[in-house]
Formats: sequence, C-alpha cells, structure tokens
Amino acid sequence: MDNNNVPEKVSFSEKLKNALLSLLSTILLALKKFFTLPFFVKVGKVIAWPFVKVWPYIKWFLHKISFPFRWLKKKTYNNLSHQGKKVVWSFIFLSPVIIGFLLFFIYPLIMSAIYSISQFRPLPEGGFDIVIGEFIKENGDGTTTVIKDLFYNFKVALQENRHFPVELVNTIKNTVIDVFVITIFSLLVAVMLNGEFKGRGIVRAIFFLPVIFNSEAITQALSKYQHVDALLNQMGSGALTAVFNLEMFLINAGIPNTLITFLTSITTAIYRTISYSGIQILIFLAAIQSVPGHLYEAATIEGATQYESFWKITLPMVSPMIMTVVVFTVVDSFMRSPINTVINTTFNQSNYGLNAAMNWIYMGATIILLVIFIGLLSKVVFYYDE
Repeated sequence: MDNNNVPEKVSFSEKLKNALLSLLSTILLALKKFFTLPFFVKVGKVIAWPFVKVWPYIKWFLHKISFPFRWLKKKTYNNLSHQGKKVVWSFIFLSPVIIGFLLFFIYPLIMSAIYSISQFRPLPEGGFDIVIGEFIKENGDGTTTVIKDLFYNFKVALQENRHFPVELVNTIKNTVIDVFVITIFSLLVAVMLNGEFKGRGIVRAIFFLPVIFNSEAITQALSKYQHVDALLNQMGSGALTAVFNLEMFLINAGIPNTLITFLTSITTAIYRTISYSGIQILIFLAAIQSVPGHLYEAATIEGATQYESFWKITLPMVSPMIMTVVVFTVVDSFMRSPINTVINTTFNQSNYGLNAAMNWIYMGATIILLVIFIGLLSKVVFYYDE
C-alpha cells in the first residue's frame, strides 16, 4: 500500500487556529463592505443634524451678547495704529502669565503680609479667627496679656525666639563667604576646564557630579543607609583637619585671629564649596566659550601672556555672568540654610503669624544682600558690543 495516499492527521489546535482565522477574515470582509465612506458620511450627517438646526439660534444669541464688545472694539481697537494693535495682542497673549502671576504670587504675597501682623486664634467649632494688630500673650502664671502692636510677630521672631536670630546671622555670614569663595573657585575651575587637554570631558563630568549627588533623590537614598551617610559627612567636613591642623599653624605664624577664622572656615568648607559649585562652573564655562576667539589671537600677536589675557580679556568678557553667579549663589545658600527648619517648625506648630513674619524677615535679608552685591557689581561689569 502506498503511504503517499494516506491523508495527514491534523491536530485539534491546528483545526481551531484555521477556524478562527477563517472567522476573522469573514468578519473583516463584512466590516469592509459595511463601513464604507458613504456610511461615515451618513453617520456624520446624523450627528451634525441637531447642531445645524440649532446653530442659527446660537449665532443670533452670540451676536446679541457680543454687542458691547463690538462697540468697544469699534471705538478703541479700530482707531489704534498698527503698533498699538500689536501692543494689545501682546497683552492678550501675556494675559495667562499675568493672571497666574497675580493669583499665585502677588495674592499669596499680600496674604502673607497680612498674616505677619495677625494672630490666628482657634475657634471652638474649628478653624481660625484672624485678628490683625491684636495679640494675646500667655504669661507663665496662667494669665494672659493683650498686646496691640502690628509688628509684634517680628519682635517675637527677633527678640524672643532663641534660634531664629542666631540662624539668620549665621546664614548671612555663610552666604557672604559662599559668594566670594564659590564665585572665585568656579571661575578658576571653568578657566582650567576650558583648556585643551586629554580627558577634558571626563574631568568636566567629575566636577558636575556633586550637583547630581546633592539632588533630592540621592539624599533620600543615602538617608536609608545612616552609616554611609555619616561616613560621607565625616569625610567631607573633617578630612582636611585630620591631616593638617591649619588653625594651629596660622596661630603659631602670628596671623590675626579674624583672618584665621576666615581662612579656617574656608578650608573646612572645601567639600561644601565643591559640592555647590557645579552650576556656577557651567555658567562660567559657557561664558568663556562664548568669548570671540579673535580677541585672544590679537592678544597673542601683541605678545600678551596667558596671565594678561585672563585679566584683560577673559575676566571683563565674563563679568556679566559674575552677577548671574552671585545671584544664584545667594539664593541657593539661603535655600540650603538651617534657618528653613526653624521657620518650618513654627508652621508645624500652627503659629502662622510668626511663620509669616519670619519669612518676611528672611526674604528681606535676601533682598538686601542681593541689592548690595548687584549694586557693587554693576559698577565693574563690562558689556562687550561687537
């Protein structure tokens, strides 16, 4: 018997597969014949029919209610010059930003100013009663004293609170030191990284790594491992002191105590300086790379050294970025200050008036420092005009 005439056995899974494919192809062919272009046109007409019938009434209603706006447009906008119309459209496109600025910045700022001169008194039914300019102070013997003073919260923050004035003074002092140290350090590192040498990209990445390591994600990760975090902090703050006691060396050398305090504070803050200089280095590096090359070529032809080129070309050309770096450093230093913990403590204690007063003092100190630094730098900034 010939084995070629014996039919092959087909498994159940193959039969099921073929049946499903056949059913699917039949359904697709039916859908293709049914859902044609005329079908969708008919569906569109059915959906649009109510709107087409109602649209004339909607159009009439919109025309009537828009009469004041059309009259105003005829009397004002149509009489404007082309430049005036451009100004109007500029305000129209800026209106979302302006509205957001008023709602999310100006309004909270005004309410914060009101809270700073107010006392929040809890109500029996819940919530708070905001009383402006009148404060009830609890005495140690259980009695209370009514004080009518708009600036009472500010006086409490600066005179009665034990931590806020100390932290505020330390923050201002550390910020001034950070501005000078980080700005000079960032500029020198940026000049070095702008040079031509092998592995320049790797070195740039290394200097920017502390910015990544100081991010919130890395902080949260290290907080899970307390021993590693403690070791890193110890290495960062005391590694140099463990090798060399700079303070004793300067005392023996007869250096004045004021200068010793300044120098030792800088050396102990080397780790912090490197950690918070990444953004400033990038700003200076971008500014240096934007300096026209023909200035250096002309200086080289004239016989100028690299030292002279730095003081006569590099520093004046990047001086506008010094102001940017200083502003960034001041704000960043205040944002990292331990004084934020003191302010947040008053908020967690539901002492919202005192919290607002502390924030206003905090903001005022920041603005005063910025005005001083910007005022001093604005006299020496050089703007290159090609």
